[in-house]
Order: sequence, then structure tokens, then C-alpha cells
Amino acid sequence: MTARRSGLRSSRYNFCVPLGEGDSVLYNAGSGASIRLAGTDVAEIVKLLCGPPRNVATRTIPAALLASLRRGGFLVEQTLDEVAAIRERYWVARGRTPMVLTLTTTQDCNLGCYYCYEERSRAALGAADIPAILDWTRERLAASGKDSLHVDWYGGEPLLNIAFIELASIALQSLCNELNVSYSASVISNGTCWPDDVSGFIRRHRIRQAQISFDGLKANHDKRRRYRRGRAPEPGTSSFEQAVALVDRLLEVVHVDLRFNSDRGNSDDLEPLVAFCRERGWFDRPFPCVFQLARISDYSARSGFMSQAKLSEDEFERLRERARHLVPNENNLDETTTRSIYPLPRTSVCAALADDSIVVGADGHRYRCGLQVGEKNRPVAFTRKDGPMLPGPDAPWWDAFDPTRQPNCSRCSFLPVCWGGCPKKHLEGDTASLHEQSLYWRKALPQKIAWQFGVVMEESTFTFSECDQFR
Repeated sequence: MTARRSGLRSSRYNFCVPLGEGDSVLYNAGSGASIRLAGTDVAEIVKLLCGPPRNVATRTIPAALLASLRRGGFLVEQTLDEVAAIRERYWVARGRTPMVLTLTTTQDCNLGCYYCYEERSRAALGAADIPAILDWTRERLAASGKDSLHVDWYGGEPLLNIAFIELASIALQSLCNELNVSYSASVISNGTCWPDDVSGFIRRHRIRQAQISFDGLKANHDKRRRYRRGRAPEPGTSSFEQAVALVDRLLEVVHVDLRFNSDRGNSDDLEPLVAFCRERGWFDRPFPCVFQLARISDYSARSGFMSQAKLSEDEFERLRERARHLVPNENNLDETTTRSIYPLPRTSVCAALADDSIVVGADGHRYRCGLQVGEKNRPVAFTRKDGPMLPGPDAPWWDAFDPTRQPNCSRCSFLPVCWGGCPKKHLEGDTASLHEQSLYWRKALPQKIAWQFGVVMEESTFTFSECDQFR
């Protein structure tokens, strides 16, 4: 028994979060376990278990506590390669993550948002593209054994090509019925060109979630999300008023993510926009809206000019903090803003990394990430009029990407709950954005842990250090 105990070491994923008044929480990112600690021995236990992994002599640890520490993964066998264990978990998740088919109905848009990172064109999917989409979907469902398919209608403004949605949706639903596979859909839209029968459209296409974007209240929104020349239904039409009228109707039948695209020029609209949502009852409808705080950023080389206008990570975190105080319920906040979602280890990956997910561009090419649609050198498969598709130059990178083998991620103690963040940033070597992701977890992780123990922790109270992160 003694020999077995001497073969233990502290986990590289242990963290301590002080709650105040002598209490602390011991948290392990690898297992998601947490233990509340109190008493005179807390500092000694924290010193023993947190920081770089070290061998631990367990003879002086009470038996009950020792059992809890082992069960929660705070103490592990000296022979255990924790990074390899996370790696195995990651690759299993790539295969098990639900299947998402993102269809870029068109690259066209009726609005001219100044920060748009997409290349506008009249490229659009049509009836002739549906057979290839069905063939790919059938093959992947059969090969993977997945029992569900989720379709994300994407653009441009996807509702500008509603004829394709009507055809492809019915065809995909029929395929799922044939294969006894469940079907659901979502849509990302600017909210200006929906059909009159909103509820019928939602039910017919089995849409379970819609994202509608706002750039603040009417003055800011209409200035930033203006109609392109000749595209307004009538002179003087307000894109803000159209989106508001749509959200009023959507919240009766479907979940809506109300996305506030913020930058240094409109962040002061946060308070009045939340107040506007409350006045219209959007947080209290049959399907209460979720307020999704987003930061306008330089998502691609085409939007590099946004680097001067985007909020810094610190500025955006302060905006998040304001949102937490303004929105009436944590359930009405998106998961990156709320504190109430407990930080469990990841068990799924983003659709860009999932083995059985793909993005079909309006050009017919296949992409892994929706943010790359339309970038001429980024498809992972190119369509041809005759013959099979040709692989793109990035295809091997996406197939092989593994955060546990990245130089910084492999030594990062947030790895089990983050899995390297956005893979697109790794592909592009965007070290600034990856650094911002690190800063987010240093601030957000202690807040999320403390919340579970009834403590509301502000950013200024406690954050993890770079030494806490990299071990």
C-alpha cells in the first residue's frame, strides 16, 4: 500500500481558486472535478498539488482526502502521460462529434456591413448541386453510423436564395427519413428578407435555432448595416426595424441568438440595446432570446483593417462584465459570457474538425471552416464539371491538426477545456488571437469555477497567471 502511494504525482491540470474567508476550490481541468477546501492546511495542500507536476508523498494525507484526490484526477500515477490521454480523448471526439452540413446558399448579401470579411458575389447553390450534396451526406452517414444530421443555412444572406433552401431542405429531410436519421437545422441571417409566413418556414424546414445580428440600436445599426445600392425594398427602409419585426415573430416559434457585433464605435449601445430587448419582452417569450455578445474582428486577410477598430481582449472582457449585470438571467447569455456553465473537459470539437462535417461554399467547393468560404486557396476539395473533386492544399493540415502536438498547447493547463481554441487561427499562424484566447481562459475559468460555489468573482478579484497556464 505504501509503495503504491509513493508512485503518485500531482496532475498538470490542477488549479486553485480562492473564494475568500480562507476557503478555496481545487479544480482539475482534465477531469472537471472540484473540491472545496477550508482550514489551516489549505495553503499546504495547494502548494503540494498546484503548479508543475511533482511526485507526492501521500503518507501524511488523510485517507478520505487522498481517495477524493485520486478519484478526481488531482493525483495520478507517475507513469501516466496526461497529454497523451487528452490526445486520445481529442481524436475520439473528432469521430463522435455530431454531423453538421453547412450550406452556403449564396455569397450575395443585400447589406453592406463595413466590417464584412466575405467576398460578395452572385455565386449561389442551385438545384444542380443537390445530387452531389445528397451523395456526400448519404456516404458519410453510412460510413460513420451517425444517427443525426444538422444543417446550417449560411451565407452571404442565406434567405436571398430561399428557392434553394426549399429544394435542398426537403431533399435532405427525405434522405434522413429514408435512413432513419434525425434531422434539424439552423440559420444565420441579417433578418431583412424572410418570407411572410415565418412560422411556416420554421416548421417546414425544422429550424431549431436562428441567429439574427444587430450592430446596436437603430442609428448605429442602420449606418453600419446599410442596404447596398439598389437592394432596399423601398427607399428609406430600416434594416434595424426589419430585423426587430422578424425577431418579434421568431421568438414565438424558435430559439433566437441575438448577436450584438461590437467594436470601439458602438460598444456604448450595449446598455440601451439590452434595455430595448427587455422592453420588447424578448427575454420572456415562449422561446426566450439569448443575447450573444460578439467582437467584430479581422477574421481574414480581407478584413485586416479591422485590427484598429476591434476591441482589445481587456475591453471586450469589460463589455462581457457589463452584459452579465444587464441581462436578467444567466440563461439569456451566450456560453462565452455566462459564468453559470461549469467548465467540463471537452468531449466534442468544432464542426471544422469533426470527421463527418463539411461546409459547401456557394461556389460548390468544400471547406472545413465557414469563415474561409470564398477564399480561393482554402477549399479542402475543389469541384470540377467533369470527374471527381480535387483535394485542396489545406486538406492534409485539417486532417492532421492536433492541439496536443502544438508547442504551446501541449504545455498549457487549459488544454482539456479549450483544445487549442480556433483551429483556423493555428492554420494562419495568428499568434495574437491565440494569445487572446489564453487571456480569456485566465480570466473566465476562475469565474466559472467560483460561480458553482455561490461566489460571484469579478475579473479584478482573481485571474490565473501565465505560470498557472504553462507548466
